[in-house]
Amino acid sequence: MHLPLEILIIIGLYGFYLYDSARLYFFNEFNVTKGIRSSFKFQHVPKSFSFLSKYLFIPNMFFTHQLIFKCAWKIKQSIPSDQSADVDSILLISKTLKPLQWINMLLWLLMFVLLPVLLLIKLSYLPLAITIITIYILNISSLLFVILKRKSLQLSWAKIFQFSLDVMLCPPFALNLLRKISLNYHVQMEGIALAEKLLNSSDYQVLLEQIILDINHLKTSTNDKNLTQLLSKEQLLRSSLNANKE
Repeated sequence: MHLPLEILIIIGLYGFYLYDSARLYFFNEFNVTKGIRSSFKFQHVPKSFSFLSKYLFIPNMFFTHQLIFKCAWKIKQSIPSDQSADVDSILLISKTLKPLQWINMLLWLLMFVLLPVLLLIKLSYLPLAITIITIYILNISSLLFVILKRKSLQLSWAKIFQFSLDVMLCPPFALNLLRKISLNYHVQMEGIALAEKLLNSSDYQVLLEQIILDINHLKTSTNDKNLTQLLSKEQLLRSSLNANKE
């Protein structure tokens, strides 16, 4: 049985997008996300699909406009230091990319809604050509904006070249431009401390509860040395959780 070319193209669009969107996370990693609105949210990584001691996850599958900053909570207690640069950098990146978030939402609709519909109903080539040209124009415009804001976004020329290939050669990859830029920023600050500064109190409380659940799961498969550290971490988180509720 041979599938029509239109169906193969649609499968390719979604397939390449899902492949490019998949990420691997360690047990102690989670995401801090930023949409169009001003507030930050956290995203827990499900532990359903394990691969090479990491967990496979597709963050914000249907919301490519959302920025994603990967964070990690640490078992060992680190000495507090002035790491406000991380918060400032994340706020700057979020502010800089906000105009592109609207464009990305439009691109998602064009690529995953309008384009498949045009392929399936088999209208004249003119609407299809206009849609494809519009997608490329928006992608190239987004890339030019990123190049102009390269320093604010803390991007190397090597990364710019990589994004250029995505835009020119594979539009489904280009749809992930914003998440790739935000994931490119390496957060040095301890994840829980960063979340406390960025999240509202209710979301921060849910994050602490989720990490405690993860620690309880992790305690069943760890050695005595790590168990002591995990117990200490759990006690500290419960204290923070109780203080946050008061």
